[in-house]
Amino acid sequence: MAMDDKELKSKISRFQKARQIKTMRKSFSTVRRRQKENKYRLPDLEYRKQRLRENREKSIGNDDLLKLAAENLKRNGIRVYMTKTRDEAIALVFAEIGGKKLVVKSKSNITKEIGLVRALEGKGIKVIETDVGDRVIQILGEIPSHPTGPASHLSRHEIANRLSEHFNKRIAPTAEAIVEIIKRDIVRSVNTANIGITGANAIAAEEGAVLLIHNEGNIIQVATRSGKHIILAGIDKIYPNIEAAINMLKLQTYYATGSLSTSFINIISGASQTADIEKELFRGIHGPEEICLILVDNYRNEIANSEYRELLYCIGCGQCLLVCPAYSVYGNRFGINSQLGGKGIVYTMIAGESSSNKALEKCLSCRHCQKNCPVGINTPAMINQLRFQRRKKLRQPRLVLAYDFIRAHVDWIKDIVKLETALLLSGLMENDENE
Repeated sequence: MAMDDKELKSKISRFQKARQIKTMRKSFSTVRRRQKENKYRLPDLEYRKQRLRENREKSIGNDDLLKLAAENLKRNGIRVYMTKTRDEAIALVFAEIGGKKLVVKSKSNITKEIGLVRALEGKGIKVIETDVGDRVIQILGEIPSHPTGPASHLSRHEIANRLSEHFNKRIAPTAEAIVEIIKRDIVRSVNTANIGITGANAIAAEEGAVLLIHNEGNIIQVATRSGKHIILAGIDKIYPNIEAAINMLKLQTYYATGSLSTSFINIISGASQTADIEKELFRGIHGPEEICLILVDNYRNEIANSEYRELLYCIGCGQCLLVCPAYSVYGNRFGINSQLGGKGIVYTMIAGESSSNKALEKCLSCRHCQKNCPVGINTPAMINQLRFQRRKKLRQPRLVLAYDFIRAHVDWIKDIVKLETALLLSGLMENDENE
């Protein structure tokens, strides 16, 4: 019996998702291989991780350190706002943009968290992502699959085909061709916009400085628009000083990409300035005339004072996703919106943005994430705690843990079979089409 259109579309969608998981696995495998190759070049890796953990323990929920950071940032000429909610942060960004209708931005997980782009576009402001991966995701309407490699689940063939439709011209399925057309698309907006939005990888309290790392060079372009540089950061991004922040950046780079350093590390402690004319200070020589930093709480203060405090130790490297058996089968479905993996699920549920237990049920409690996390975040324990809290009756906790463990593994095995079957059938279909 012939399939109807709905059934055919469903099967094609299933095959497409399976191929995306396969592509993501390949991308993640490349990072893990690079980590293995470069590990010998970090003989002090364990010491660095210990230092990072100690700094996170001291910094998270430290109101005095947050206050010191704000004071020193202001002293350096950066306007600082403290916001409690995502709505407050979005309103401030909108006010800072003023009447402008075009802004360019760099990769920023906090802006994804608060839904900034969607909110600004809803007010008629055009927002262009300048990171290649993020721009691909933006154009194709996809959900990211990794905090530093958002398009890791998309093959060059799928990207080229879908971009060809978007730009109404054939794009060859090569990295060179894809990057070239995305680059041209980004450059047009960067050359026109005079407001740039970035996140922050770290904020050094002692120096009153914002630290940014990147490989593409786009952050330099975004941060130096002539009008204004708007920075958004969670209050968990505070570090005691630049030395502590640099240690984190080195580990973040290694665990996110497998490399030891990025192409660029920018340290911003104010707008450009000169005192060359009679020693009178003048700001805004090159780049933006103004820099403002919006520090976002969005439940972080509550989390810092709760049993889920470790959640905020995260440095956003995405290592937990690279080693997660559940993520290797479910991809970004093991997450909620842009909050990926077990850690993302825990944060989203604590923040009251989801009440579904389905995401919680996917965790295998294998502790691969904790063992491979540079700060040792015990995400499985937090997931188990949430599972307990969401049960109306709780008897024999150990039996409940065993039940959750078995159920998650049974579902996982079933989904592996479905995934591998879809990949096999998809491969056979492609072979038939090529013959």
